Amino acid sequence: MKKLFFKACIVLAACTMMMGCNGEKKSTGRYTISGNVPSSVAADWIYLYTFKGDDAVVVDSTKIENTAFTFKGKVPDTTSFLVLHPGNMNEYPAVGWNLFLENGQIIVDSAEQFVSGTPLNDGLKDWMGSLYNIMMMGDPMLVHDFLAEHWSEHSGDFIGSFVLYNFSPFLDFPFVDSLASDVPESVKSEAMLKPFFEQLDQMRAMQPGNMFTDVDLTYIDGKAVKLSEIIGKGDWVLIDFWASWCGPCRQAMPQLQSTVKKFKKLKVYGIAVSENKIEDAQRAIADLKITWPVMNDPEAISAKAYGVNAIPAMILFAPDGKIAARDFTVSSLESMLEEKMVK
Repeated sequence: MKKLFFKACIVLAACTMMMGCNGEKKSTGRYTISGNVPSSVAADWIYLYTFKGDDAVVVDSTKIENTAFTFKGKVPDTTSFLVLHPGNMNEYPAVGWNLFLENGQIIVDSAEQFVSGTPLNDGLKDWMGSLYNIMMMGDPMLVHDFLAEHWSEHSGDFIGSFVLYNFSPFLDFPFVDSLASDVPESVKSEAMLKPFFEQLDQMRAMQPGNMFTDVDLTYIDGKAVKLSEIIGKGDWVLIDFWASWCGPCRQAMPQLQSTVKKFKKLKVYGIAVSENKIEDAQRAIADLKITWPVMNDPEAISAKAYGVNAIPAMILFAPDGKIAARDFTVSSLESMLEEKMVK
């Protein structure tokens, strides 16, 4: 299961809305999860999953009786974010809930997208429910407006940072960074959130005006290459972060190809990130008729180095190796290149 989030593809191995994650040690207690599945679900069992990489791992299970189910157990000593599902994700793609395991009674309503009954789950339902509805309107700027208006409500707690992480791919970095500056160190140090704040530190160092960071990669054909071999050598260089499994990447490719043909001084390279099989990238290169060199980065090392947390993503490097622009859309690429006088 690749981690796809609306129209962007999350590529880093930090926590996402469909991953099980563990955080800092907490005081333990007892939890009860009770609720009903929709009557259309014919499954006999329901499962609690965590995710390790792309693999779902069963944490617990219980029998479904007349659509009803109940889990009981001891709260683990780390913050756990899990997925509740009746088992066959292909048969029941629309049935499932994300939840935090915490002390108290967690209620699952088959008609609701989010669970409730405990502080973290109530907070998640409140904000994520509102933001999901906003995202369905198709305008990411509405997410910006919502957080700008409501950030003070959760700026100092776990929910605010958790929501900020999940929606950061749809927001400009300066805005995300400004909100993150309000988060106390006690929240930033949470193990579940720490990778996100470390990523922000990396993004801060990789903003326009900063020198490129070298990364060791290989081309799709297996030949080793360093970014220092292609960046900072007197050419304008465009790096396109993409993947064969990323629908938005494939959709943007024809426009990207059409645009870059107009700029003879521009050298274009692709980096295929988080590919399970190199053959998938090779097949996509052929299908999409990609003519520029493509590097393979199965562990997303380059994406992490440059603070890229969603694809498609592009970074433009000036002839001297400094970052000239980043996080722009393919639709704005032509005007941006003209502004930089890349002819």
